[in-house]
Parts: sequence; structure tokens; C-alpha cells
Amino acid sequence: MFKHPAPRVVWCLGMYASGSTWLFNVTREVTQRLHPQTRVTGHYVDATDRLGRLPAGLAVVKTHHLGRTAALRLAAQAEVIMLSLRDPRDAVTSLMQHMGQNFLQALRWVEDSALFCAQYADDPRTALLRYEDGFTETPEIFDVLATRLGGGLGAQAREELFAQSRRAAIEAKIARLKDLPTAWHNPATGDVVDRDTQWHLHHAGRSGENGRWRRLLPPEAASHVEQRLDGFMRRFGYLP
Repeated sequence: MFKHPAPRVVWCLGMYASGSTWLFNVTREVTQRLHPQTRVTGHYVDATDRLGRLPAGLAVVKTHHLGRTAALRLAAQAEVIMLSLRDPRDAVTSLMQHMGQNFLQALRWVEDSALFCAQYADDPRTALLRYEDGFTETPEIFDVLATRLGGGLGAQAREELFAQSRRAAIEAKIARLKDLPTAWHNPATGDVVDRDTQWHLHHAGRSGENGRWRRLLPPEAASHVEQRLDGFMRRFGYLP
């Protein structure tokens, strides 16, 4: 029986609310620019069986945290890991503010994804990107991506990609989500997600503000996050 060649994999791994959807999409765009003759596909993966269905070509895979079997398989496949982190206090605040989660649920999601991501921070394949350092707001990120993906971009391509990734352009895409053939309407929450780009309706109307937890998260809640994620926060510079 003919066996399809294994795909090459770029892993976009991120904490919740760390700019991971933005990173996933711009990574796909840069990859396609660098490899115009290769089929580049994007995938959101949350279970092992989905990894077995990746098509041949170059697969850009987005995840938050995974179970052990899926994590081992994806780690074995990935050629490049783009890793996005964020201050857990802001990440928890974002999930509460934009996704309607209660504090304990938001903390559980953020904690699980933060600890999972931390396992790959020192991997030689990893480009570590902290949201607070503004990677979503500078055209230089496209040079970082291109270098990691084995190529380079000209000035015009970089500026075009940067313009396409601005908040106004993304908001315009999100405004059209409901009409896309790749849209999935969640009957339980009313949210809509584009299964191709992974943009959700709840991604609209965000400010990207750093440190909002100081205004919006009660002091006792912030302290609880710090206690639960003390080691992570000190390791990545979120606590002294």
C-alpha cells in the first residue's frame, strides 16, 4: 500500500491569551512565502488522533496543552517550535473578561497551559516569545520567524505581512466570520470560530493591554495566581 510521506511540522505552542492565534496565522503566512511550492496547512490540535491526520507537505500546528501521548508525538515531529508566553495574571484576566470564565476555571486553563509550555522553553528548536515584549507589534517578528523557518524576507514582503497582521485588519476578518464556509457556530456559547484561522468572535474588541490585571483582578485573586505559578513566574521574569 502507498504510504504518504510524513509532513514537516512547525509547532505554534502558546499559553492561553498569549497571542498564540496571531502567532499561528503569521507563522502560516511566513511559511507559505518562504515555501511557495509546498502545500502549507494549518491545524488546531488537542488530541493524538488529529496528529495522525496531518496531510503531506508543511503543517503549522497550533496547541495549548496536550496529553502526554499527543505531546510526545508532536514533540517528535516538530522541526521548529514557536512558543508564546504571557504574565499568568493577565492571561487569567483575559479569559475572564473575554471568554466569560470564572476565576477558578480561567486559572486552571492558564496554569495547565503555562506549565505545559514551560517544558519546551529550553528546547533548541524553540523561539521563546513573551507577549509583554511586544512581538505582535513589530515587523521584526517576521524576520525572526523567517530565520527560524530557514529563509529570509525582503523589506516589501515584511511590510505587507505586518500590515495584514494589524488589529484593524484582524477585526475586519473577525467581522466576516459568520459568513465563512469554514465557520463553526457554537450553540452552547454563541461563539463563532473560523476552523481555518482559529479566530473567534471573542477575539474582537481587545486592547492587548499589559498589566490590566492590576485594575481588574482582585488582590486576593492575583495573589492566588502568584502562589500557584510562583516558579513559572520567577523563571520567566513575571515575579522578582
